[in-house]
Amino acid sequence: MARPPKGPQLVDGLDGDERSKERLRAVLETVAGEAPIREVCERLGIKEARFHTLRKEALQAALEGLAPKPLGRPRKPAPSAETQRVAELEARVERLETELEASRIREELATAFPERFGAQKGGAAAQPTNRAARRRAARAQQKAAKRAAGRRR
Repeated sequence: MARPPKGPQLVDGLDGDERSKERLRAVLETVAGEAPIREVCERLGIKEARFHTLRKEALQAALEGLAPKPLGRPRKPAPSAETQRVAELEARVERLETELEASRIREELATAFPERFGAQKGGAAAQPTNRAARRRAARAQQKAAKRAAGRRR
């Protein structure tokens, strides 16, 4: 056995102020054919033209509220070029700060333990520890020597 339809009485279970509920009840009564428009207008204290406007607005809002919506969460908008640039710069700053801190730690270690990190006594610079770095240092020294020799002539 099916439940009897409640129709306009469903409005009582909704959240909202009493005046709005009464207007919605009146709209539903006229749509369901339970009450004539003139009677509803007298009860609400409004003219028929105003009632027709209220009914149209209520039905339009109901229609928009029942429109199908895409499933799932809405997609996040793609980040703008400016937002991407800011993120790239923040990542770069973080990387550079990390490199700077590592360089400071290496310098402290070389100062504290010169025999372990290749620093020579007398304040001479520490020798590079890997082959590529030694080659770059040697080339730089050769270029500096050539420049110095060119100035002497």
